Amino acid sequence: METERFIYNLNYPIYEKESCEIEVRALFQFELKEKVFFESRKVHPSISPFLKSRLEIIYKASTFLELIELIAKDRITASDFMVKYMELGIADPHFKKRRTYCKAIGLAIEGLACYTSPKILFGITFYKGYWYFGRLTEKSINWKKHNKKPNSYSSSIGLSTAKVLINIAGNGDTSKRLIDPCCGVGTVLLEGIWAGYDIIGCEINSKTAENARKNLRYFNYEAKVITGDIQDIDDRFDAAIVDLPYGNFSLKNDENQLKIIRNAIRISKKIVLASAEDIRAELTRENLKIIDHCKIGKNKNGDFLRYIWVCEVG
Repeated sequence: METERFIYNLNYPIYEKESCEIEVRALFQFELKEKVFFESRKVHPSISPFLKSRLEIIYKASTFLELIELIAKDRITASDFMVKYMELGIADPHFKKRRTYCKAIGLAIEGLACYTSPKILFGITFYKGYWYFGRLTEKSINWKKHNKKPNSYSSSIGLSTAKVLINIAGNGDTSKRLIDPCCGVGTVLLEGIWAGYDIIGCEINSKTAENARKNLRYFNYEAKVITGDIQDIDDRFDAAIVDLPYGNFSLKNDENQLKIIRNAIRISKKIVLASAEDIRAELTRENLKIIDHCKIGKNKNGDFLRYIWVCEVG
């Protein structure tokens, strides 16, 4: 089956469940039911705060012996390889003996194994009565180094939320051009560059804009940060990511916030908004079509609760 090309597994704390669900809808276009799922679309786990790993399926077998026989029959050959058991985070009767299974698979593969820095990573796992073998891709957590950016604000969105906003805006398609027209110190820009997008930022406060540039330079990233007002931008983008200032303004009575949204509508086909209040009515009045939304907290206590709105420009 084409939908069984990859196995993905997820991990998220309960307070980020809605964030994970909206991200899965954006990346894979289906409603999440379990933390393990099959998909035909190839997405690197490192772009998401929730994806743990991805197994590109080579063989599916009813028994472990059959899996060994398939590998031996096709004479799978590799050098500097390692076999790992893909832990799915669910009840697995074979997990306790995972090392034994991995060793047996390793012996069936022709070539030299490497247990320190393997060039090829194979994976095996057991799910709902079947064994699976294939190429395993695990997530990198190097993106967490962005927490050490030299400039930050206490009200800035977290890295996980920034990654989710990027994935919602781009749907995993890095050919899309993105803009953060109120980029602050560049948290969203960092995650956009990490994911491989062509993304630029705009910030009206010159000191804040320079801090964003310093953050980018700190990680040797290149992205354009414009010092200026969103109303002066005349380029067009596939999507705009707008994190409305937290706790300082109310969209219901602040014309500046409405100006930001109206200009985002002018320059982009799609808008992903983060707000500190329910602004559904206001977005509807601006003729935006809300295609998805959720509520998220910055931490397990729900501090800095934000609403996420995914809107299409009519």
